[in-house]
Amino acid sequence: MQTYSHTVITAALIKPARALADGRPNRWPRVRTGALLIGSFLPDLPLILMTVAAIALDIQSGVFRQIQNGPPGAGGGSSLTMRLFDVYFFENPWVIAFHNLFHSPVLLALYLLIGYGLWRRGIRGGDWFFWLAAAAMFHTLLDIPLHTDDGPLLLFPLNWRWRFHSPVSYWDPAHYGREWAAFEHLLDLGLLLYLAGRYRRPARAWLHTRRQAKKTIG
Repeated sequence: MQTYSHTVITAALIKPARALADGRPNRWPRVRTGALLIGSFLPDLPLILMTVAAIALDIQSGVFRQIQNGPPGAGGGSSLTMRLFDVYFFENPWVIAFHNLFHSPVLLALYLLIGYGLWRRGIRGGDWFFWLAAAAMFHTLLDIPLHTDDGPLLLFPLNWRWRFHSPVSYWDPAHYGREWAAFEHLLDLGLLLYLAGRYRRPARAWLHTRRQAKKTIG
């Protein structure tokens, strides 16, 4: 699933999550909106950073010019960006570890337990860390059935190879990628309209309060 779709879906679920937590304040930490939103894209952040770095190095080395101006296949083998996705993603231990730091269900379950334990002990930031991990876990659970051979490592760091091989890929046309992309973006559009309607009135009230405050000061 696209990173932005994870954030849109998580944003749409903040209200029911808050209702659940507020209904049982002794069992669940208070919902932290910022933690949920950051956690919604956190699993993808390591790979995004590695991709940006690889592209920058490829631009600096002139590899992209070779690919663009040369014959078919020219420069592809020396492209760090291509090697990142075709080779390092599956074989380089540093890339595997960095990518699965917030993508592994095992590690995320551990983060959830740590956050929950800190909150139960009244330690500051425990609730924030819990909801950060919860959003990242939700991200990962959505990703697992949408990758054919490049999904999260299910038991990392206990196992560095095992992935769920889904018949559906969010990006690969050979595995319903086009159909999924159409559904995903229609879902995004519907949720964005829902969010716009939900926050429209509070936003207007906030702007009205700001204008009244400025008039009072003036």
